[in-house]
Amino acid sequence: MSIQKAVTVKSSPARQRKAKQLEEYVNALQQYRYFLIASITGLPASVLKQSKSLLRQDGSLLKVVKNTVFLIALEKAGKNPKEAEQHLMGQNAVIFTNKNPFSIIFFLDKQKIMREARAGDVATNEIVLPAGNTGIPPGPMISNFNKLGIPTRVQEGSIWIAKDTVVARPGDVISPELAELLTKLGLKPIESKLQIKAIYLDGRIISPKDVELDVKLWRDRLSSAHTQAYNLAFNAALPLPQVLPAIIGKAHMEALALAAQAGFPAKEAVPMILAKAEAQAKALYEKLKAIKPEL
Repeated sequence: MSIQKAVTVKSSPARQRKAKQLEEYVNALQQYRYFLIASITGLPASVLKQSKSLLRQDGSLLKVVKNTVFLIALEKAGKNPKEAEQHLMGQNAVIFTNKNPFSIIFFLDKQKIMREARAGDVATNEIVLPAGNTGIPPGPMISNFNKLGIPTRVQEGSIWIAKDTVVARPGDVISPELAELLTKLGLKPIESKLQIKAIYLDGRIISPKDVELDVKLWRDRLSSAHTQAYNLAFNAALPLPQVLPAIIGKAHMEALALAAQAGFPAKEAVPMILAKAEAQAKALYEKLKAIKPEL
């Protein structure tokens, strides 16, 4: 007689971890209407942490995802994973939100998260070292200052920068010497943010470039449209609240000019009529005087 033993197979920690991640992703996909895929390759943990906090305060959720597990989650949540697959290369995070995805992009663009410079970074803004005490004792670091062309002097036992000095402009690559110096000075000059790669909108994945909105361009267009509409209403004398004061002012000035031209003695026109009469009288006097100097 054979005895069948029950064997309990325990999942490995890695398998359990993936199962938990899968459940979290599916729940988030069901709870939130939209999601945005963002590249976090090379993004420091401090910037990622701050971005997560800012988005949480804004009512959204940021999760660093395992690409393969997230693709499975998309399928389980009833969303087509094929379109998202090409965007899930490298290290990624997903922003889950019920807000308009473009408002999330604008929100992130406004958040200036600054970090320390690293060798090979590209300067995002002009980097200026202000004049004054650096707090760095004289020694090997002086050679860094000299190599970077920063005027210095030694005073009170430390290195002082003699004058405000631009050490990098936007687009410049940060050298190892400059990165070391900026770190020692406690400066965080590199602007860093999540790079949005794809947006899930109305059941499909789209690239931000496909719907890129130039805010300045549209602001200028709206301003131009407002100016043109105002001029049209003003010239057509449309009695709109926005242009009525200007229309009345124009009508008042034209009425005064007409009264002065016609010599109509309206109270407000009298000074203009008298001024015109005086000017005409003087002109006539000068002509007569040219003919008869004795006048």
